[in-house]
Amino acid sequence: MSSLSEWFKSRNEQSVINKTLVHMQKILEVVVEFEKGLTFYLEEKNLELAIKVFNRVTELEHQADRIRRNILNMISKAEISITIRENLVHLTQRIDDIANATNACARILLYMNHSDFLNLEKEVHSKLLEIVRITVEAVKKVNKMVNEILKIGEAEIQKLGEEVNILEHKCDELRFDINKILVSNHPDINPFSAIEIHNFISIIEAISDNAEDVADYIIMLTVAKRT
Repeated sequence: MSSLSEWFKSRNEQSVINKTLVHMQKILEVVVEFEKGLTFYLEEKNLELAIKVFNRVTELEHQADRIRRNILNMISKAEISITIRENLVHLTQRIDDIANATNACARILLYMNHSDFLNLEKEVHSKLLEIVRITVEAVKKVNKMVNEILKIGEAEIQKLGEEVNILEHKCDELRFDINKILVSNHPDINPFSAIEIHNFISIIEAISDNAEDVADYIIMLTVAKRT
């Protein structure tokens, strides 16, 4: 068993463990809130409510940042080995990357030329909603993985990681489909809007990439503690 897993068992640093769980839960909240906003925006065409939710996503991401900084501060003060410190820092930062990408998407939609975005093919909107809904499921599984590794439970870690990988691949395929639609159609939008739409599509797919990164890292830590 690795020194990292033994460190997780230490009651002396229980506050760091609890904060990590709170951090991951906050990240999940960010993603779920973004999914709500995108549904209001693309499915219900309720721009006013969508903007309120996207602003809420930004606030939640700021809350997650404050939790992340608190965790890193506690880690810096803890009497732990360099290896454990690096593992904890990497895990915290990878978790936070999920919220960063989600917030980046929300912020694009706050200043986006909404007419241009809403004039895209309905199939594009449908696939974007599918991406974000699949991503929510992936982040929920990552949340469970974080809870499991902090409990030193290994039974479902590998299985959950594989499920996250499958969900991430589905998001990749949906992005590919969206790109095919967009290059085959030429909506009358200004070039800057086209750039921002491209950025949005890239970043929304990156949310699941970041979730997969966390899952893969947790699997790596799980494997490491058996060696």
